[in-house]
Amino acid sequence: MSRDIATITDAVSRRNVIRAAGTALGIAALTGTATAKQQGGRGNGSPERPYSTAHRGYRDVFPQNTVAAVAGSAKLGADRIEIDLEATSDGEIVVFHDARLDHLTDKTGLVAETSSEEVLEAEILDSGETIPTLAETLAATRPPVTMNLEFKDRGPLSWEEFAKRTLEIAYRYPGDFYTSSFDHGAIRAVRKIDPSVDVAPIFGDNKDDNLAVARELDAEALNCSTDVLDRDLVETAHDEGRAVNVWTIDSWREAKTPVELGVDGLIADYPHMATFATDGVARGNHGR
Repeated sequence: MSRDIATITDAVSRRNVIRAAGTALGIAALTGTATAKQQGGRGNGSPERPYSTAHRGYRDVFPQNTVAAVAGSAKLGADRIEIDLEATSDGEIVVFHDARLDHLTDKTGLVAETSSEEVLEAEILDSGETIPTLAETLAATRPPVTMNLEFKDRGPLSWEEFAKRTLEIAYRYPGDFYTSSFDHGAIRAVRKIDPSVDVAPIFGDNKDDNLAVARELDAEALNCSTDVLDRDLVETAHDEGRAVNVWTIDSWREAKTPVELGVDGLIADYPHMATFATDGVARGNHGR
């Protein structure tokens, strides 16, 4: 057995032991939901109100993809937090969205061609917050928050190596997490390394292609844009035992249709979109 595979195997064993211990003690807050299938399903939400995922840590409230954003969105009651993952030129897994540093930071250049030392010094939007590592970000929150780890840019790594490094870090998080990506190769790599980790394709078009990938990988969820969301997609996903999470919600008006269609989660830039939208739907139904 190679050192990398042994490391992954040991980490999986440790995670399973932690979860088993939490279940035996009845401490729900330690491990969040109990099984891999539940992580991608309704999890923290309910049939009446979808769970809320803080997109980049509620990016319209906090400096996005930072320790402050993760800690802050957790305090504001986010059920889940979505963060973007990239690899630096030397293979460090960092939390950042854009391929280039130019637009969101005081540095320039491609993340994939910049050393971790320089990337981690980059300040986000004059906020005083810098780009964090994945390990630092996960350390800033705790269960019952579920972490949505979006594989964004593998940089100099293969998707398999990117997934190995990411999972080795994510296994240390004591709560639930799942992986998502626009790139099907990314979530295929996760499935190959650890089939127990939940995966979700992200898409804003090609609905049929992404449904096919979800079936191929037995994905726990579909993370789709409002552009492709319709009743048929929600019903098909639910019939197949998959959750539907919709992005990106910026107002209760944008949340209203997804709530009416019965989605499982809202990936939002502001907190409490599910609450406002659900209240609006309830008032509308009451008036009929």
